[in-house]
Amino acid sequence: MPYSAAHKPKTRIRILNAATAQFKKHGFENVTIDQVMAAAGLTRGGFYAHFKNKEDLFVACVENGMSLLSSPVLAKLRKAEMRGHDWVTAFAELYLSRLHIENPDMGCALPTLSTEVSRSGDKARAAFSKLINQATEKLAWKLAKEDDVPGIDQHINIDSDKQVRNLPPEYQQESTTMLAMMVGAVVLSRAVDDQTADRILADTRDSILTSRGKISAGETKQAG
Repeated sequence: MPYSAAHKPKTRIRILNAATAQFKKHGFENVTIDQVMAAAGLTRGGFYAHFKNKEDLFVACVENGMSLLSSPVLAKLRKAEMRGHDWVTAFAELYLSRLHIENPDMGCALPTLSTEVSRSGDKARAAFSKLINQATEKLAWKLAKEDDVPGIDQHINIDSDKQVRNLPPEYQQESTTMLAMMVGAVVLSRAVDDQTADRILADTRDSILTSRGKISAGETKQAG
């Protein structure tokens, strides 16, 4: 019996969803085509009807709207805002926590992918650059909204690909620096002993919150 016209697009989405989850959990280099297809409940032979190779698959994942933050993290951020907590503090405390570094599959894809995509081809690097640019832009928007900057968009989903408008350039610079600090802190914390990891996370978190005026200079926060 021949497949319906909708079969191939649906199969492609299954592969993309499975690959996105695998890339976020294990990184780019450590994921094989066989693992992706097994996670999608498909055989390896069907892969090449949709993608040329693993790099082509990664690019497609990004173009499909690869989510950087998992649903549990986004839910916690929304809950914090609903309870009246400021977004930056909630984000820093969630991102720079032991829970995050010990559960990469539930966290942000950037620390896992950033150490590996650099060794990949130009297409994968370009796709990853797109992810970074989208992430810094959305973070800049959240910072500007928290500061009540007039004239920017009223609401944008932090995990969407909608273009931000009327964003002051200084917020783009601040978000780039903040993201680099947080991603770097998570990468380092996953590579060291618990005591060193706690210090890296706490110092980075304090530095970010101090720069945003959330805590005064010299005040410390308990390690997450």
